[in-house]
Amino acid sequence: MSSSKHYLIVGAGLAGISLAWHLRKRGHRLTLIDNGKNKSSVIAAGMINPIVFRRMTKSWRADEFIPYAYAFYKELEAELGVNFFHPITIRRIFSSEQERGFWEERQNDSEFEQYITPITADDTHYLGGHNPYGTGRVKNASYIETQNFIHNVRNFFTQNCTVLSESFEHSAFDPKRPNYRGVSYDGVVFCEGFCAPENPLFNHLPVQQTKGETITIYCPDLKTNESLNRKCFILPLGKDLYRIGATYVWNTPTDELTSAAKEELSEKFRVISDLPFEMVDQKAGIRPTTPDRRPLIGEHADYSNIYIFNGLGTKGYMSAPLLSKELCDHILNGSSLSEEVLITRFKKR
Repeated sequence: MSSSKHYLIVGAGLAGISLAWHLRKRGHRLTLIDNGKNKSSVIAAGMINPIVFRRMTKSWRADEFIPYAYAFYKELEAELGVNFFHPITIRRIFSSEQERGFWEERQNDSEFEQYITPITADDTHYLGGHNPYGTGRVKNASYIETQNFIHNVRNFFTQNCTVLSESFEHSAFDPKRPNYRGVSYDGVVFCEGFCAPENPLFNHLPVQQTKGETITIYCPDLKTNESLNRKCFILPLGKDLYRIGATYVWNTPTDELTSAAKEELSEKFRVISDLPFEMVDQKAGIRPTTPDRRPLIGEHADYSNIYIFNGLGTKGYMSAPLLSKELCDHILNGSSLSEEVLITRFKKR
């Protein structure tokens, strides 16, 4: 294709491969570089939840993100011949009468009818966990088998593009051209996750390194195919295995496993259930988060065709598909990006 361009994407986590998928669909050449350090996309629970439970509000842009994400992941499943996308019901176990009241207000609101199921007698008297205030069920939720997803999409790009398993050397990069190790590119996008503070071009942006840990337990008596939520999430994985998460430790750029996290998550499980369980696994990763909980997307102020796509945080698997399309449209066609995500909201120090 005569109009095909060559883009370099630094980082092959969720952000990088989502953008790469859109650019390749438009017929462009790709080189991806990934050093294997950023594991948060792989160990994330991959939950897509339209509701913020504290005050029963919608997740940011849920009405746009969720239908696009569903179509995006189903398209990738069909293209790759694998299954990693799973619709699931989330059962919120209310923590107070006030929280139940918020839910009852929302269940009669047409803006929430596609996400919130009206409370039934069975929900009120739910027996699958400690239930002092009743429960409510979230519709149109889902989760991604993240390890399966990342592994298969990376394999696809390894077979169809250039993938370099190495660290990006900023000393070998000329942003004016842009050129990296003697190869010129039409554009470069940095999708480095928690490593963003090491990038001299964008290290003025407040990417926070937020550590999170999860545990996997074997609990044959729990017997639920719903994701339970109160103080933590409990995600059924099949064969009586459940993933429990997640912890939040700010400004912690290490993925070392800790006994403190294991104890914290065990205690949070006990808020829901007293059933005996066996610890099977524990994982840790570092999320790229931002102070205002909005992603960081945009072009460098001084260098054309140099971009950043970062800060997806805990809602990344819901937002990445559409945000990556919007960035792709911006790169290729000059389409506007949402003011909420633009990096210009943060000035250089």
